[in-house]
Amino acid sequence: MDKQGIIEASRKRREGERIFYTSCPANGCWDSACVLKCHVKDEKLIAVEPDDSVNPNDSREDCGWENTWKGNVQMRPCAMGHSWKKELHADTRLLHPMKRVGEKGPGRGYFVQISWEEALDTIAEKMIEIKEKYGPYGIFHSQYPSFEKNGFPLAPWWEAGFGAWGEHSTSGHAAGEMLHLGVDLTKVTRGLQNSMPGFEAPDLFNSKLFVMWGMDPVVAWFGPTSYYMHLAHEYGCKTIVIDPRYTQSAELLADQWIPIRPGTDLAMMLAVAQVLFEEDLVDHEFIDEWVDAEGYEEWRAYVMGEGEDGIKKTPEWAAPITAVPADTIREFARLYGTEKPVHLQYFYSCAKRHMGDYSASASMLLQAMTGNIACHGGCESGACLPTPGRVPAPRADFGRNPGDYQVPVLFNNNCLTEILARQDDYWSGKISEEEFRHLIGSPTNDSPLPNIQMIIFENNYGNNHSNVNKRFAGMANTEFNWGFQWHMNQPTAELCDIILPAPVWQFEGMDEYMYGHQRFVSGPNGMRNYFTFCGRGLDFPGEVRSKEWVWTEIAKRLGDEVVEGYNPRMKDVPVEQWVDAQEAIYKEAFEKWADNATIMAYLGYDHRPTWEEFNAKPVIRTEIDEPYYPFKSALDKGESPFNTPTKKIEFASNFVKTHDMTESRWRGRIDPMPVWSPSYVEGDISTASNDGFYNPKVKKYPLSLVTPVSVYRQHSSNDNNPFMREDVYRHAVWISGVDAKARGIKDGDICRVYSDRGETVLTAYVTNRCMPGTAAVHHGGWYQTNGETSEMNVFGQDMRGTPNILLDDGHLPHILGALIIAGLVEVEKIADGDAEGFGGEAERGGARGAMVAVACRDRLARSQGARDAAAQAMEGAVAAAEAAEEAAAIGADPVTAVENA
Repeated sequence: MDKQGIIEASRKRREGERIFYTSCPANGCWDSACVLKCHVKDEKLIAVEPDDSVNPNDSREDCGWENTWKGNVQMRPCAMGHSWKKELHADTRLLHPMKRVGEKGPGRGYFVQISWEEALDTIAEKMIEIKEKYGPYGIFHSQYPSFEKNGFPLAPWWEAGFGAWGEHSTSGHAAGEMLHLGVDLTKVTRGLQNSMPGFEAPDLFNSKLFVMWGMDPVVAWFGPTSYYMHLAHEYGCKTIVIDPRYTQSAELLADQWIPIRPGTDLAMMLAVAQVLFEEDLVDHEFIDEWVDAEGYEEWRAYVMGEGEDGIKKTPEWAAPITAVPADTIREFARLYGTEKPVHLQYFYSCAKRHMGDYSASASMLLQAMTGNIACHGGCESGACLPTPGRVPAPRADFGRNPGDYQVPVLFNNNCLTEILARQDDYWSGKISEEEFRHLIGSPTNDSPLPNIQMIIFENNYGNNHSNVNKRFAGMANTEFNWGFQWHMNQPTAELCDIILPAPVWQFEGMDEYMYGHQRFVSGPNGMRNYFTFCGRGLDFPGEVRSKEWVWTEIAKRLGDEVVEGYNPRMKDVPVEQWVDAQEAIYKEAFEKWADNATIMAYLGYDHRPTWEEFNAKPVIRTEIDEPYYPFKSALDKGESPFNTPTKKIEFASNFVKTHDMTESRWRGRIDPMPVWSPSYVEGDISTASNDGFYNPKVKKYPLSLVTPVSVYRQHSSNDNNPFMREDVYRHAVWISGVDAKARGIKDGDICRVYSDRGETVLTAYVTNRCMPGTAAVHHGGWYQTNGETSEMNVFGQDMRGTPNILLDDGHLPHILGALIIAGLVEVEKIADGDAEGFGGEAERGGARGAMVAVACRDRLARSQGARDAAAQAMEGAVAAAEAAEEAAAIGADPVTAVENA
């Protein structure tokens, strides 16, 4: 076939095709807002193209250097964004409401299909019952209850539900930001503080040196920031990666990789500070203006060995701790102190382990010492790094009133597992109120206390946090759970009494996303100079319904006042007209926005765009004239952006000095400044290091586990996606060649990975890309079991490799709420004879995961069979006995059933 023939054949295949644009926040990187150009034919998503809104109808980047500086780049989706059709049209997609028969928990009970009417009636009845029995704090909604927010949509009018303080990703940085810089992300996100600590991506071109400390932006930071780091590196910005693993960012971006022992970052930072002090490589002008002199002197004295411990924190002191040679530390410190501006990012993962909050604080103090914390090309080295928005987007008005209910903040959002494990002890009087408050991070001593008996799940929430055995046991022990799920075999489905089929937000229907993010989606932090509209894509498959329709129907069952408050404009819309009615409200919002002449002039429109024109190319941009750098908005006004007692950066926190921190929301003995021997362990670092080399447990569990993210997973999205598994992505335990040889392990061997909290089965990836003494299991594996319970495995052996089963959910004594994503483990080879039972799937890293998935995928058909059998049982006692036997068989372990077949 000649060239023209190929073109004609392609054109014929695309006849009858429809194109729409949407965004991609639902992978878990919910603030990236990449733009997807989607092709639909016969109500199937057949292709996803990259953004083409800068170069019309052309997905190539090549927008020119000037455009790149101004932020005019196309927002391309990552590998996961391109793979959505396999999620949408998966064989395991949940298409009907389902009710559980039997106990909650993996391998316990099974599901039968029910009607929407039965599902909604049952849910509403149970909500009323639980509120009457346990009060308004008995119902927990899993929709990201962080930054003191509450995800329960009906809370303002039904007066139930509660919020949580803290946050998952930024939890290791939060205390340092607040206590040393006065940055409270809760207030920043609500516009209650006068400056933002983030930076816009083009500002990276102003940097002379990147230090990626525990940061792997090529994998872990989707969107424009990693792209701009690539470009800046190509144009000469030096890059150093400090990480226990040789990451993709080290491969693609680094001029130097410095391997370091996990959890020893603070020691290296103290040694860097010592060199900066000793060789006077500090920015005196910045320090004089913006740093509290008393605290600065306290930390200098400590680092230089003039404090109580008398130890000078030299590179020679740090070298045996960190496994980084002293000369390397010293030369790094000199380069860091003389090259300016420096963009030093100390990333989330390092901060979420023993003393990680102290090293996060130290990274901010290093940036302050060198004047790199608030300037073009610098960074704050903190957490979310929010930046101001540049484009006013429309906002649809659904007529909701704010309600009168003041949602209380009851706990730290990383303590849910502890609440579920200990709330019975508190309410039965086995532990005191004071002890319970300290365990859960009660923000004050007069805050209400929860008694959670209903969990409303949004997708795979149960799977995605530490100590899976303990977490699942607590979640299965509530009176009634329900939620929205995409797949029948999602681990969190096993914790529900009723599961509802969830729409995939950005493709199906016209719902809002979490936290009230509407379908006008603003760009992410770092590139908030555009917004896009997530257009009407696909009809709901099967009996999938809009989530907002579901909540409206539940609201009706809870009372007129509730539905009038929640959705007054759509409360009487029939389900078959629901999406049309939602779209009409979005159209109304757009037309009101387009009528604003000031906005149109600002955006450079020479005519008022129509709704149809907008939908054809729904990406609205403006240019970045001067990129934002940390705290710029306050500094430009001549205001201090540092909301500490002194209004300056405090190397030794005055708030800590003047408050009993054990009675603060952190509930611990925090030191005023980051020190290597914290006061809460009284000089003995081993007593609190649950994830480091100094813990006595290292004799039994000698490998320090790290749990990085993967480019093929975001949280646990896509672990069920054929495009993102097996031949594409090898889910395995990384282990160094030295450690593998000592254990008789070869690449590809099936191994047992275990800690004192749980165990899983994975193949080994033997590599020298990680430090000896370190193991790595990527985040994102689904908890799927074989049903063979034991003392260690409450619900059965995990066969898919979630690292969360290996991690403790405890928090350090000094700072409750800092999520711990590291631990101590051992890896051992499973004997060849035993390994045969794990099947060929294990050879590709699945460890029978696919076998479990197939069995779970078939559950709907088998569960329907159980329901029919139960109905026939009404004809007689003999038939009833036979049906009960059949139902019991259906509820058996799915892996065993598949193996027997």
